[in-house]
Amino acid sequence: MPIIKSPKKNTYFASPFHSNTVRLSLTFIFIFLAFSCLQAQALDNIERSNVEVDEMLDRARRSDSDSECEELAQRSLATARTLRYDGGIVRASILLGETYSRIGRTEEALQHFLEAEAKLENSGNRPAQLAVKTAIGDLFFGEKLYAPAHRYYREVLALRPQDYETREKAADACLYDMRFDSAEILYKELVVKYKAEGNNPRLVQIYQKRAQAYDQNNDPGKSLYFYLLLQDIIEKAGTTQEQSLLYNNLGRQYAALQDYKKALEFFQKAELQCAYIPCDYPEVLWANMGIALHNTGESKRGIEYLLKARNLLAARKDYAALANLEHLMAGVYFSSNDLYNALSHNQTAIQYASDTKQQAVLAEAYRTAADLYHELYDFEKAFEYYRDYLNVLDSMRIEDQAREQRLNQQRTLLAASEGQIKFLIARQNFKDLELNQIKFDRERLELQNKNLELESRRKEDEVRLLEAQQDADQAKLREQTLQALEARQRLRLADQQLNAEKQGRLIVELREKEQLERAENLADSTRRAQELERIQREQAYQSEQDEDFRQFAYILGGLFFIILGIVGVSWWFARRARRRLESQNRKIQAQNIQIQEEQRKSDGLLLNILPQEIADELKASGQATPRLYESATVLFSDFVNFTRLSATLTPKQLIDELNECFLAFDEICERHGLEKIKTIGDAYMCAGGLPVPNETHAADAVRAALEMSSWLEARRHERPDAHLTEMRIGIHTGPVMAGVIGKNKFAYDIWGDAVNLAARLEEHGEPGQVNISGATKEAVKHLYQATHRGQKEVHNKGLVDMYFVVSA
Repeated sequence: MPIIKSPKKNTYFASPFHSNTVRLSLTFIFIFLAFSCLQAQALDNIERSNVEVDEMLDRARRSDSDSECEELAQRSLATARTLRYDGGIVRASILLGETYSRIGRTEEALQHFLEAEAKLENSGNRPAQLAVKTAIGDLFFGEKLYAPAHRYYREVLALRPQDYETREKAADACLYDMRFDSAEILYKELVVKYKAEGNNPRLVQIYQKRAQAYDQNNDPGKSLYFYLLLQDIIEKAGTTQEQSLLYNNLGRQYAALQDYKKALEFFQKAELQCAYIPCDYPEVLWANMGIALHNTGESKRGIEYLLKARNLLAARKDYAALANLEHLMAGVYFSSNDLYNALSHNQTAIQYASDTKQQAVLAEAYRTAADLYHELYDFEKAFEYYRDYLNVLDSMRIEDQAREQRLNQQRTLLAASEGQIKFLIARQNFKDLELNQIKFDRERLELQNKNLELESRRKEDEVRLLEAQQDADQAKLREQTLQALEARQRLRLADQQLNAEKQGRLIVELREKEQLERAENLADSTRRAQELERIQREQAYQSEQDEDFRQFAYILGGLFFIILGIVGVSWWFARRARRRLESQNRKIQAQNIQIQEEQRKSDGLLLNILPQEIADELKASGQATPRLYESATVLFSDFVNFTRLSATLTPKQLIDELNECFLAFDEICERHGLEKIKTIGDAYMCAGGLPVPNETHAADAVRAALEMSSWLEARRHERPDAHLTEMRIGIHTGPVMAGVIGKNKFAYDIWGDAVNLAARLEEHGEPGQVNISGATKEAVKHLYQATHRGQKEVHNKGLVDMYFVVSA
């Protein structure tokens, strides 16, 4: 009988596809387990890091040192940003904003408050939003940027309409921004509320602020209105000291409205109050009483009050207040036509104002001195004091403009930085969204990997089930084979019996033989049918495995296209970032060009003040060392009858004429290589031979002087209405010191005996003539003829030879 072959060599485990699938499955299982461990560890680390951020912020909040608080908050903010822990970012930003606000680093405080505001925008944390918006409003309010401060206060009121404290801040912002109508609307709601509550202290505070604002805006009528509202409250519920202060303010407003009798009435009420209580400001009250009495015709009593105030201030050694009071007394004496007492007090005011550096009082005292000397017919001194008055005014105006410019620049930068910071925060938020998108894509791929791992496990279970089924089929086949062998053995025994009984039972044997053959045919047929069924089952299983392989190939292809898509998106973002970087580079280049242009303008302005060499030295080393020039020529010019003209011309006419002449002199000096030093009133001073020494400075100065004289003569013929028509010119050659002294408001100047002598030569000159010294005459004798004028007496110099230049 043929032996049936074992089907093991054709089983599933020998298939190449099966071995690859097993390896992929094991790989996915390993990656999943590793990622699960890392993810669990990462989540644990994140939670622990968040707690550390909160603990660090609590330590910073409890710290008494601003530097320690700043350091801890900065570390917390950096860690929170790394972890994308929005709660930590908000708390750290608010704490840093509060710290920087407290130590005056306004722009950094604004940056952190705006970052906190951006993080809180969609958080639903309304208390924190209100706190941050209020802090930003207070920040702008403190920097006197009242418009943005009002905007943030309005945002707070939109979220919390019953916040009356913020409503008052918004009203204050409108008031100080000169938006009086808006302020009145907001104050009106507060006044109605506080009146209903009977809250007099808050009403007094509101009325006081409004009265002071209108007072500073030179609107005494509106200011008086609010002080009268205050009077109704303070006379009923205020203290005696508050009443005294109120009466003094009411008197000031009536005085500003020139109702001096009413003003005196309130000043006397204030004085009466001070008779019963300790008064913190008796000198102010006495000064106001003195001025009010003087304006009502009681000048003698008024002066007595002013003297009482002066004695009190002198005992306190309050020289700043004394400067103002002495000038007031000078004005009282002046209006009473007591010129000498007025002059005495005004000189004292000048001294005190100069010592205490009160430029405004000093300027007014100079103007009063000029008026006093004009009344005394001492026009020379009147002109000197008027010139000092103009110089102080110019200095004050320059300082005010510089201070205002600095404040405006600071406020402009702060206001502009709000938009820049918001733009940067928005850009950071966009980057956070991009990172979140990448994180989401990564999580989606991880989920797909998990699904693949589960699918791999399912297929392994199917394989194990198929193997079990195959083992069961093989056991069944072995049982059938044994049954067939047993049947054959019985047939053989029967055949032997039939052979032994062949002769007796031939027919029976033939029948048995026939039955045996039939049984054998039936067994063969059964075996062939079972073998065919097994082959068909294996073919069906192989087809199923091929289908699984095709599905796995499709999954791999899908993963490939997903990765390709991620690469494409990354390339798109990189290209977009590169474009933004190129745009930023273009902006930076434009800013560099603008900075270079501003630097060019700055250098131009510096060259208008200082010579090129001195400016270069200052920019290189921060200072310019004065140096001695062994030989230089100094030129002084001065207009004739300028003092008399200044008393008859308006300031504008006087300045216009001087400006026209000095502009022409500047051009002449530039043509002849002279360095303009300065102008002093109507005097013009220039020098040759510096800052770069040369051998022609004397001739250059004489040539320039003759051209100045010719230009002035031509101007007199062209403009018959001109007032500045004649001038004196003095020139001297000798050693001088030149340079820049100090570090603030520096100017190039020269000193020395040669400068003083040139000024004296100008004083001893005659209109239309160029008066030169003997040293200058020797230096230009080969070019110009000069007429000897003899020796003239010069203060502190004795007799000096002088010459008039007559021709070339």
